[in-house]
Amino acid sequence: MKTLTIKSACFGAAMAIFLGSAWAEDLSQIHAGSETEFMTADGLAAWVIELNPGLAGLEAAAEAAAFRIDPAGSLDDPMLSYAAAPLTAGTDGGLDQKVDFSQKFPWPGTLAAREAAARYEAVAADRDVDALRLRVVAQAKAAYAEWYFVHAALEIHHATKALLEDLIATAETRYAAGRALKQDVLQAEIESRDLDNRLLRLLRLKATVQARINAMLNRVPDAELPLADPALVNSGLPSLERLQELAVAQHPELAMLDARISASTSRITLAEKALYPDFQVGVGYNELWSNSDQRPTFGVAINLPLDRGKRRADLSRAQADKRSAEWSLVERRANLLADLAQARAEVSEAQDTIANYQDELVPLAAEYLEAALADYQSGDGAFLNVITAEQRKLETELTSARVRADYVRRLAALERWTGGDIDPAHTAQSGEQQ
Repeated sequence: MKTLTIKSACFGAAMAIFLGSAWAEDLSQIHAGSETEFMTADGLAAWVIELNPGLAGLEAAAEAAAFRIDPAGSLDDPMLSYAAAPLTAGTDGGLDQKVDFSQKFPWPGTLAAREAAARYEAVAADRDVDALRLRVVAQAKAAYAEWYFVHAALEIHHATKALLEDLIATAETRYAAGRALKQDVLQAEIESRDLDNRLLRLLRLKATVQARINAMLNRVPDAELPLADPALVNSGLPSLERLQELAVAQHPELAMLDARISASTSRITLAEKALYPDFQVGVGYNELWSNSDQRPTFGVAINLPLDRGKRRADLSRAQADKRSAEWSLVERRANLLADLAQARAEVSEAQDTIANYQDELVPLAAEYLEAALADYQSGDGAFLNVITAEQRKLETELTSARVRADYVRRLAALERWTGGDIDPAHTAQSGEQQ
C-alpha cells in the first residue's frame, strides 16, 4: 500500500513536469490544420488533468503524506553520550572516561497506532486528489459542452444566413415583378441584420469559451483549439438505486472522510497509550569507578505521566475529532446522494427533451418553414409568415443544440457525484448531431 502510493505520486509529478513543458508543441502538432481530429469531452478532460496545477499540488501533498508513514512507525534515534574527567589526564591511570548508550521504547502499541494514523492520513490525501480530479473532469466536460454549442450554433447561423439571402433574392425578384411588397424585402433585410448581431454574440461566446479552455490547459487565451466532436447521447441510464450503490462504494469524498475517521481512531489509541509510561533502556561503561567490576552499567528509566488531566484532555479531544469526522461523513453522504438524485433527474430530462427535439420539434419547424415558403411563392401566403417560420426554425435548432450541450454538462455532473464513469452497460451511444 505504501509503496504503491509513493510510486503513483512520483509518477504523477514526473508526468506533470514533462507534459507541462511539451504540451503546447504537442497540441499544435496534433491539431494544427487537422480536419480529422476533433475535441471530445473525454479528450479535453484528459488534457486538463495532465496540466492542472491544483491537481499537481495535491498530488505532491499526497506524496508527502505517504512518506510520513515509515517515520511514524519507527523508534526514536538511540542516544550515545560521552563524558571525560579532564583532571585525570596525565595520571597513572590515564584519562577517565564515561560512555552511555540508550534507546527509548514507547508503550506497546504506540508505534503501530502512529503508523496507522499516518497511513490513513495518506489514504485521505490520495482520496482528496481523486475528488479534485472528479471536479476538474466535470469542469472540463462542461467547457467542452459550451465549445460544442458554439460550433453547433455557428453552423445553424450560417445555414440560416444562406436561407435568408435566398429569401431576400426571392423577395426582390417578386417585388421587381410587382408580385410582392417593398416591406417583404425590408423584413428580410431586418432579419438578416438581426442575424449579424446574433453572430457577434456567438463570436464573443466563442472567444470566452476558448479562453476558458486554454486557461485550463495553461495556454494563451487565443490559442487555436480543435473543433468540437458531435455530442452523442447515451441510450440508457442506470437506476437511481444502482447509482447510489456506486457512489457509496467508490466516491473518493466518502472514502476520504472514512479514512479520516480511521485516523482519528488511531489517534484515540495514541492518546490512551500516553496515559502509560515510556521506557528507556541504556548500557554504559564508566571509568570513574576505581573498581573495574563497577564500571559496566545497565539501566532502565521510565517517564512519570503524573499530569493525567492533560492527557485525558488530549484523549477527549481525539474522541471529539472522531465524532466530528463521523458526522461529517453522515452529512456528506446525505448531500452527495441528494446531488446524485438531482443530477440523474436532470440527465433523464435532457435525454427525453433531446428525443423530443430530434424526433418532433426540429422536423416540424423545418416543415413549417417549407410550407410557409411554398405558400408565399404560390401567392397564397404572406412573407411575414415565412419570416416567422424562419425564426421559429432558428430558435428550435439553437434550443436543440443547447439541450445537447446541457446533456453533456449534466452527465458530467452525474459522473462526478457517482464517483466516476457510470455502469458501462447503460452507456451505449445513440443519436447523431442535429
